Amino acid sequence: MSQYPIVLISGWAMPAGVMEALADALDAEHRRVSIVQLPGLVMESEAYKVDYDWGSLLGYLDQQLFEKPVVLVGWSLGGVLATLFASRYPDKVSAVVNIATNACFVKHHDWPEAMDSSLFSSFYEGMAQSHEKTLQQFSLLCSSGSSMRKEQTRQLQALISDTDIELDILQRLLEMLGKSDIRSALSDIRCPVTHLFGKDDALVPTAAAISMEQLFPGHRVQVFDGGHGFFMDDPAPVVREIQRLSHEKIARNKQSHPA
Repeated sequence: MSQYPIVLISGWAMPAGVMEALADALDAEHRRVSIVQLPGLVMESEAYKVDYDWGSLLGYLDQQLFEKPVVLVGWSLGGVLATLFASRYPDKVSAVVNIATNACFVKHHDWPEAMDSSLFSSFYEGMAQSHEKTLQQFSLLCSSGSSMRKEQTRQLQALISDTDIELDILQRLLEMLGKSDIRSALSDIRCPVTHLFGKDDALVPTAAAISMEQLFPGHRVQVFDGGHGFFMDDPAPVVREIQRLSHEKIARNKQSHPA
């Protein structure tokens, strides 16, 4: 899998800079790495504005992939998008690595390992009342559980403050995230899939890792120290996972084409 480019997909309301340390660590491994920033953080021209739904986002991601197939590494909402893309376009994706991505971000009657609906509603309403304050609160939730929480919070808030917010797009994406349920898509994916979770994630309960492991026994599930942005503290777990996928791919190729 070392021959495949790696595409990192950032999370909701999170600029591409959040994933730069991870990109640098992967680049040090002599891999082709790029970062896709989700819409809502750059003022777009009227010609490129669309009604945001999953179909639109899949088209948006497809336009960012200059080489295919790719290894998709998605954080949070980015992982939802990576999963849906791999399910719909299996020939364009060689592996999926999801970071802090729940099968359902808000609790369902049959998926209780998620965010409480009342908490999500209050957060959604807060975006309409004061998006600046709400995004600051979101950065605090993302950094919760980090061993370097103050530093991570300052970094997230600084990155967010330097962006041009498209409030209507962020609200629409948040609504989509609240209704997301990717269990069917995860069942459809045929390429290797890995789920990485933070042990002290304030947005995705660690119980979700157990449920994912039970529901998708063919997927790899791992839990690491840290919160929702654990990879910002230490990108090594993600790098090691992609290395593992590469070695497995090479081994399979040798078995399929013996000398």
